[in-house]
Amino acid sequence: MKQRMPPLIALRVFEAVARNLSFTKAAEELHVTQAAVSHQVRKLEEWLQVTLFLRMNRSIKLTKEGEAYAQPLSEAFKIIADATGHVLGEDASKSLNIATYDSIATKWLAPRIKAYQASVPDIPMTLFTHSSYSDFKSGEIDVEIRYGDGNWPDLSVEKIADEFIFPVCSPSLLEEDSPLSSVNDVKNFELIHDRMVIGWPNWLEEAGGDPEGTKKGMHYNHSHLVFQSAIAGHGFALGRSLLVANDLAEKRLIAPFKTMLKSNFSYYLVCPKDLSEKPWIRSFYDWLADQAAQTSDVFEEVVANTA
Repeated sequence: MKQRMPPLIALRVFEAVARNLSFTKAAEELHVTQAAVSHQVRKLEEWLQVTLFLRMNRSIKLTKEGEAYAQPLSEAFKIIADATGHVLGEDASKSLNIATYDSIATKWLAPRIKAYQASVPDIPMTLFTHSSYSDFKSGEIDVEIRYGDGNWPDLSVEKIADEFIFPVCSPSLLEEDSPLSSVNDVKNFELIHDRMVIGWPNWLEEAGGDPEGTKKGMHYNHSHLVFQSAIAGHGFALGRSLLVANDLAEKRLIAPFKTMLKSNFSYYLVCPKDLSEKPWIRSFYDWLADQAAQTSDVFEEVVANTA
């Protein structure tokens, strides 16, 4: 009996939407428009005569039938990718698709990655940013720089750097206003808040100040926006050692206080275990660790010179 097969392009699009639970993210991943993604999903639903997604105001959810269809499709596409790599030989899988958060990419990795890319011109390289961890199931991402506790038992995990939290501001902010005589004086300024890290009450308590009265000010959900706001002179932000080291060294930001909190989270390179010993993956980790060490040296020098 002849097997019935739906349109393969529509299947690929559906799998991407189901994995991301987002038409927008699927469109970015597949390098097509959101309209094209929607069209292919509708085409597949019409072919199957089944509704695959529940469309809500600002989100989508897989139906019972969609969930049952998505999982085997993801496995099937991975089998196809693995088989293709086997046929083409190991060199065909030699790539470096890197994923990380926007702030890590913007403030630390992107300004440095060109130098590494130039040292390995034979390795195709792409940098992706996102707001959640990769599951690596699609095979699109090779390695990911994560900020967390390092507890990902199903993956290869190697620490890149620890992190320290402390107040930073633009030098111009203190030129225009009264000088700081105690840690509590930061509350005389606008406080800029980062949802990703230790908050102002935590730092003030550690520094011997009063943690009350710190809710005022602008809140952001990305650290690079927090630091850009601080550089613009909008107030005090809590700096993150790896991400603000260059801004401190180049005097875009200053750190008026010596009290620093060590974060419970650190930076890690993670990848599927079967990729961890690939030479080009090891080379990238070694380069990352070296770059992190250089950044830490810059940070420590700035801290040592803090008044």
